Amino acid sequence: MDQPLEIHPCHRHSNGNFYHETTPSERTFIHNTLTQHQAFKLHKFSLDFSYGALQYLVANVQLQHDIEFAISRQVQILSVSTELLFEDFEDYYVLPNVFYSHDNVPSLEQVSLKGFLFNPNPPCDLPFASLKALCLFDCVIDDGTLKGLLSNSPVLESLTIDLCHRLLNFKASWCQSMRLKHLVVRCMHNPGFNLEIDSSSLSSFKVYGNSVKISVSLLSSIAEATVFRSRYYPYVQNFDTSTWLRNLAHVKKFGVNSWFSQFLAREYEVNNNGWKIFENLKVFAWFGPLEKECDLIALIDFLVHCPSLEKIEIDFRFSFWEEAGEHRPPFALERPFVENRGDGQPTVGFLDNVKKIIIHHFFGYKSEIEFIKHLMQKAVVLETLSLTYRRLEFNPESFSRGYTSCPPKELVQEEIFSLSTASSNVHISFHHTYHKLGF
Repeated sequence: MDQPLEIHPCHRHSNGNFYHETTPSERTFIHNTLTQHQAFKLHKFSLDFSYGALQYLVANVQLQHDIEFAISRQVQILSVSTELLFEDFEDYYVLPNVFYSHDNVPSLEQVSLKGFLFNPNPPCDLPFASLKALCLFDCVIDDGTLKGLLSNSPVLESLTIDLCHRLLNFKASWCQSMRLKHLVVRCMHNPGFNLEIDSSSLSSFKVYGNSVKISVSLLSSIAEATVFRSRYYPYVQNFDTSTWLRNLAHVKKFGVNSWFSQFLAREYEVNNNGWKIFENLKVFAWFGPLEKECDLIALIDFLVHCPSLEKIEIDFRFSFWEEAGEHRPPFALERPFVENRGDGQPTVGFLDNVKKIIIHHFFGYKSEIEFIKHLMQKAVVLETLSLTYRRLEFNPESFSRGYTSCPPKELVQEEIFSLSTASSNVHISFHHTYHKLGF
């Protein structure tokens, strides 16, 4: 009978940080537990541990034994996470050859690995015949090794590459099975990292990071795309934003953050381009903040030229942290918002099909209220506005450093309910969360 087995040979503080390595008695207990385990087949095996330099050799032997145990039981879901207490790539755990060569490798369906060093050209004796989902986090792997691993996974459907080192290039087409549907590339800080979205089987991809050079082929299969960057850099070479955006004009769900509104504003200024090509877009997700009125105008104009748009989801969680530096601005409808003083108004047009707008982490800044106000004035068939007010309160010592606590929810709620709406049937749902900081 399939059974789950999870091992966590380390202790944590309440905040999640590791503070205690495994003792010899704990390792003995774990070894005996595995030895006495009688099941012939495992559904899931999860291993999560940390180590220091003195434990490396001992833990490396234990690790190989534990992975071999799991695979020998025809495990379907394998998750192995190692927490480094030092940061030398050469001291990462080397992924043991048993991971590639054991007779039961074809039983693996989902694999998640953290903190491993992949040897170049590993012995892939058997195909990962059943592997559908692969996640690599904080691993050391080069282009050729990853390409070989993916080419030996004929049914792979989901791939996540997160904070992997030494990887300089990645092509979605390396997954030769043509079944890859979901791709996530996150925190790839390797200088000059090149990402090519070129697999006709993809239905969604998510990219997070500034240093990634993106190339997106015109693929009709892609229905959902998310691209997060901390800022739009118009002068960065080898990042042709306009080209790959045009190749995504057919998507139905699109998620971006503030770089996108900065890009749109610059397109208006330099090229007089309103980006009126996303005719199939149904769901638009945007993470703030807005810094300038021209960004707001450009973003509103983009939205009213998306004729199929039905849902808008806004998250202002970065309004407090981004662009604040050491002196964070005050809260409560007073955050500086750079206005153009008559340089333009949001375009004539309406959000003809938008029925639902969701606002997360609303702080009450002027830029946020301006955004919400324009959306409500444009959405003629709006049925629901759901807004969550994130109220923060600081201790008195924080006031001297430029912090100001948010006003009571009643004041902000009154401000929202007083906004005019284009729809006569809109229902406004106001929620709030309360956080104390610095106490």
